[in-house]
Amino acid sequence: MRGRVVSAFDRFELVFANLSLALLVGILALQVFFRYVLETGLTWSEEISRFAFVWFVYISASLAAQRGTHIRVTLFIRWFPGGRHYALLLADAIWIVFNVFVVWAGILLIERTLRFPVYSTALFLPIAWIYLVIPLAHALMILRILQRQWNFWRHGIPIIADEAQQALVEVDEKT
Repeated sequence: MRGRVVSAFDRFELVFANLSLALLVGILALQVFFRYVLETGLTWSEEISRFAFVWFVYISASLAAQRGTHIRVTLFIRWFPGGRHYALLLADAIWIVFNVFVVWAGILLIERTLRFPVYSTALFLPIAWIYLVIPLAHALMILRILQRQWNFWRHGIPIIADEAQQALVEVDEKT
């Protein structure tokens, strides 16, 4: 049971990002159909597609952090005193501090929009529910960064995805 929960949690970002993207594409296709075939518009489609896109982007950023494909500058890590592993550790520590700040600011934003309610124009949804993705995605990024660091220091799995792929190619070439 515990293994299934962990496996489901490890796939959360992938599943949620795919669902958000499918919703975005489906709603936009429906809007095109209604606009050009039925010659009428859907009042809610632009808003739903915008919200789906925002959720897709934030959750996909967490997915990139989980997979080690999130954008990072690695040019200077070879010159870092102590070696590249400590440079990546320092960079991830700075990234975690940034994410903690964004989680905190996101929670304050949600509290403010709950205290002084703001609603979406077409659907009259509380905007706080849309903003919920900000602290959620950044908290997930913190967790995923820590997971990648743990997997490196404990099991030797490279932090950057390209290095993991390159390591697999080198092993294949040796055999």
